[in-house]
Amino acid sequence: RVILVTGATGRQGGAVVSALKGKFTVLGVTRSPESDKARGLGVQLVEGDLDNVPALFDAAAAVTAEPIWGVFSVQVSLGKGVTVEREIRQGKALVDESVRRGVRMFVYASVNRGPTSWGVPTPIAHFGTKNEVEQHLRDATAGMGWAIVRPVAFMDNLAPGFATRVFLSALKQTLGDKSLQWVATRDIGTVVSKIFAAPENFNHKAISLAGDELNVDGICASIKHVTGQDIAPAWWGFGAALMFVPEVGRMVRWFADEGYAADVNECRELHPEMMDFKAWLRKDSLW
Repeated sequence: RVILVTGATGRQGGAVVSALKGKFTVLGVTRSPESDKARGLGVQLVEGDLDNVPALFDAAAAVTAEPIWGVFSVQVSLGKGVTVEREIRQGKALVDESVRRGVRMFVYASVNRGPTSWGVPTPIAHFGTKNEVEQHLRDATAGMGWAIVRPVAFMDNLAPGFATRVFLSALKQTLGDKSLQWVATRDIGTVVSKIFAAPENFNHKAISLAGDELNVDGICASIKHVTGQDIAPAWWGFGAALMFVPEVGRMVRWFADEGYAADVNECRELHPEMMDFKAWLRKDSLW
């Protein structure tokens, strides 16, 4: 079975590639197939991007004679040149072209948006985009199998350095002692692999993913316990300044007012090796 993985050099896409290798024929989509990061994936590469999805499928057909059986869909949400309209357009176009090309199983990387998630856009623009693509996937895909993964905050975003301390400062000031849910991207990849391995068990389902719940004090204490390094949130003024970045401010305030609502115990039933924060620190982090 051939699976096309978008965002192959990104965090989620890269984790999916790693989890699928050796089990499926993996085609990694990248705009820069000559880059060291792309070559390091160890899979067949397809040059293209999500602004021209038909051309992307044509490029994939030139790489393998086998039909594309599965697609993993993830879009860039934040960064230079990224807009709400572009993310929605890319996400919907990949769904539509997958239906046209006879893809059998489509897995979409979304985000948990609280207890129900379905139909809940939240005030956060890059969460609302995923709500819209989810509904298109659900309503426009007669005959194509699909599943949605809804991860919470990425542990992998907590890298050593000043930026993490500033983010923790914003969290501490806004959430106080309230916990936030976290997940390791490697575990997202593992769950996606399980979905593709047994699509009949996950068809037309949305699966929220979390491996731990920690507040800022718990994060700092865990880092100290595992690595011996002392870490504390940056001076409050830096965190306050970060809150003036509109999308960040809206997101952190949503964390405080509502927040993620995945069931960590259910996640461990699905994936018993789902990492908690300390396990991630030991196995995958840069700390």
